[in-house]
Parts: sequence; C-alpha cells; structure tokens
Amino acid sequence: MNRIENISKRSKEQILERLKRSHRDSKFIYTPSTDPFGHIQSSGDKLEEMKRKMTDNKYIVEECAKDKIEEKINAIVAEYGYTKMIYGDGLKLDIQKISAEEKVCFNQEIEHLRQEVFHSDFSVIDARVGVSSHGVALVHSSRTQPRMLSLAPNLCIMLLEKKNVVSSLAEALNLIKSENPTLPSNILFIAGPSRTADIELITVFGVHGPQRVHIILYE
Repeated sequence: MNRIENISKRSKEQILERLKRSHRDSKFIYTPSTDPFGHIQSSGDKLEEMKRKMTDNKYIVEECAKDKIEEKINAIVAEYGYTKMIYGDGLKLDIQKISAEEKVCFNQEIEHLRQEVFHSDFSVIDARVGVSSHGVALVHSSRTQPRMLSLAPNLCIMLLEKKNVVSSLAEALNLIKSENPTLPSNILFIAGPSRTADIELITVFGVHGPQRVHIILYE
C-alpha cells in the first residue's frame, strides 16, 4: 500500500510542477480554431440565413433602426405586461426611455441582488455576434454583463448589430480570441428560449432559463 501511495504522491508532484512551469514560462498565443463551415450548406446571405434559423430555434426576431431600440423594447414589453427590468452596467441605451416601473442595474455581486435578479420580469443584454450556420447568438459574460442576465428573467431581450453576423461557430470563437488576450470566463451560445423534453418527451419552456427570447437586429 505504501508503494502505491508513494507512486501516487510522486506523480501528483510531477504533474503540479509541470503545470507551474508551464504557467510561468508560457504566454497566451492566439491559435485560430479549425473551421468546418465548408461542410455546412449555406444560402450565402448570412443575415437572412441567421434570421431564418433563429426563428426555427424559437427566437422572436425583431428589426429596427439604432435610434428606435428603446421604442422597440417598450413595444415588446407591453405585449407581456412586464414592469420589472434588470440590465447590465455596460448597456448603451437611454434607460430613462424604457417603460418599466422598476429598473435595476446588475452592478453588484449576486448575493446583494438575489431578490431583484430572480424577481425581474425581463432583461436586456448585448450579443457580440450572431452565427448564421446555427441561428445562435454569442454572448460573453463580464463584470458589466453578468451571466445571470440571460438566465433568470422570464423574458430576455437581446441586441445585435446587423454587421456583427459571422458564418460559423469557429469564426465567432476566433473573433473572441483575437479581441481578448485572456478568454472570458464564460462564453454562451444562446439558441433561443430555454426548453427541455426530459419528462415524458413533452417540450416545456423556461425550466433552465427564459421562457421567451426576443432578438432585436439593428443598424
């Protein structure tokens, strides 16, 4: 037994030493991910293909001009009668123009805002890119846009500039790698509202995230 323990201890020490040495000596090197996009059938129009596939994924796709985003948000929220909003500190909107009785900025640790986060009706978040091959949006969490914004409320409203549409998942990841010397701790590919069919193969929405997701495409 002692022999096995000694071997295990020695192996553990060797592994830890190699990890320390690797961390000390290496620098972050951006290596592009291999892109299998050539094997995916495409229409050639990235924006239209993304809109179609997002609709298939149960997104509700909206479009408007950049200076009309607040109006579009108000129209969406009015459909559901929602009044409690939560948003990230980095959201570049005129919050005063949003029609909501309560507006909470998620600028503290979740322990200090748990009640507000889990009892908000809707959130508004920015998507970095949309992916035409799969009809998904890439969102990476940060201090100014915590991950729970896309998970806790019943309705998540996502904002995506039309020029930020890429062809494939690999292209989206390569973009994030090129923009960040250190990768974000959390990268989400959101494919519409939360849904599961674990119980008797009956699809249920909103179990693990929002029941509804609207994406506003603007230019």
